[in-house]
Amino acid sequence: MEKVMDVEDVFESKEYGTIIVGLSPVLTSLNKIGDNIVVRTPEHKELGLKVVSVQISNSPTDKKMVGICLGNSIKPIDIPLGSVVYTIS
Repeated sequence: MEKVMDVEDVFESKEYGTIIVGLSPVLTSLNKIGDNIVVRTPEHKELGLKVVSVQISNSPTDKKMVGICLGNSIKPIDIPLGSVVYTIS
């Protein structure tokens, strides 16, 4: 597994479902809809999820601001801040 980012924000959109947000210094492995990811919570619980969509923008510190839409497959309360997102090889 390759680390994508630490979860810094989680929220729910009526239109898109649950969205997780974080910074990634170099994002190379997450680039398409349907990618499988694992979210590891601070309590070491692993959640296997599918990416519905990804939005990436550059931050002023040359890191990638990443928003990953997970749709309605999970609720924001199930993903605590500080969780870590990994891609599945």
